[in-house]
Amino acid sequence: MKTYTFVSFVFALIFHAGPFVLATEAGALASSTKSFGGYDYPNLYDEAMPMLWASKLVYSFAKLLEAGREGSLDLGDTFPPEVLAAYKDKRLDVRDMEGGNGLPFNKVVEIVVANAENLKEIESEWEYVGNIIQKIQAAEDADQSSDDFFFETFSSIDAATQCVYGVLKDNKNKRVVVVFRGSTDLSTRDWQTNLSAQLEGMKTPKLLKDSLKGKLKKRVLVHRGFYRYIFNNKRAKGDQRYDMILNDIKPFVEQGYKIYVTGHSLGAALSSLLAFKLAGSDKSWIPKPITCISYASPFVGTDGFRTAFTLLEQMGHIRYLRVNNDADTVPTIPPFSLGLKRRMMKHVGINLRLSDDSFILSHPNSNGWGFVNAVRNSVLKPVWSVLKYHSLQTHEERMDAQKETLQNLHLNDLYDDGKLLGKEFNRDEL
Repeated sequence: MKTYTFVSFVFALIFHAGPFVLATEAGALASSTKSFGGYDYPNLYDEAMPMLWASKLVYSFAKLLEAGREGSLDLGDTFPPEVLAAYKDKRLDVRDMEGGNGLPFNKVVEIVVANAENLKEIESEWEYVGNIIQKIQAAEDADQSSDDFFFETFSSIDAATQCVYGVLKDNKNKRVVVVFRGSTDLSTRDWQTNLSAQLEGMKTPKLLKDSLKGKLKKRVLVHRGFYRYIFNNKRAKGDQRYDMILNDIKPFVEQGYKIYVTGHSLGAALSSLLAFKLAGSDKSWIPKPITCISYASPFVGTDGFRTAFTLLEQMGHIRYLRVNNDADTVPTIPPFSLGLKRRMMKHVGINLRLSDDSFILSHPNSNGWGFVNAVRNSVLKPVWSVLKYHSLQTHEERMDAQKETLQNLHLNDLYDDGKLLGKEFNRDEL
């Protein structure tokens, strides 16, 4: 059983002249991949869906490891001995396995399948997770390619004080994927992080300093909790998450490889900040553009952050698809920061807003975007159904309903769409 698809995953009234594009306005059929800057990118659906699955399964894998560490789940018959010996007291780091490639994903599949019955006891959404695994297994059985997909690191042992993330390597599609877990329970600092909505000054990335004005040359204002969880966590014992991630991914960013960042909810916010930092870095080994595909992200920064982020998009340093359900409350919060520096919070990137029978694409650079999207982002949402509309399962169901249309779109083509991005948005192709 091979692993191609498994790692791919593990990893109304609208102004037609305005910034929004309805699903029914999609153009002619597009090829499955398109080259941009010498790299072949999949169509919108095939690029986004693997990131959704990775964003879901990072929750389940963290639960599996936690149960193993606590002794409620016996992983002795399924984990490689060298992995089992290390993970109980340290984070899971398998980068040295298989000649420096990492843990093959067919082995990860075996671990998950072998512990399926036990996982039912610890995974409340096991039926959905099981359906994902069935899809993956069917695709794997149909694929005869070699094992090109590997699991590298998973940092969850310190989840009580730090965010949880994993790193994957995909030799088939030449990409390294960083996936963040979203919020869980009160045994972690996830919810304290979410509620720390004061503003924090984040250093302006080096590649942007000469292109911005005033205070933006030095800093942009972002959500304090999200920022500190990655870059300045006072409770971290050892390196900050950002430094750990750089160390994790650097050995695997080979010639021609790209970096993808993804996550759901809190994980989406963290992925946005990491992608912004990487895209603006002057480190020569970090390939551009960085791709971020997030699901149900809350607000991350203020207007200055949006200005800097949009400039990185124009420079061709970042590609960002922010996906959310139209009735989800989480992407509408926090509408403004807390504390003395109270500012309106802003979204960034190309937004794919899903409904039951259609979708809308938008970007903040277009004229008229602010007022119309402010109405759409109203906090007057069906709060009582937040779990349904916030769930990745609902995202997947709605994307599946629009699969054919989404497969005819490419993220790079959207960035070249003057109607969607605005006439003054001119992107550089690296």
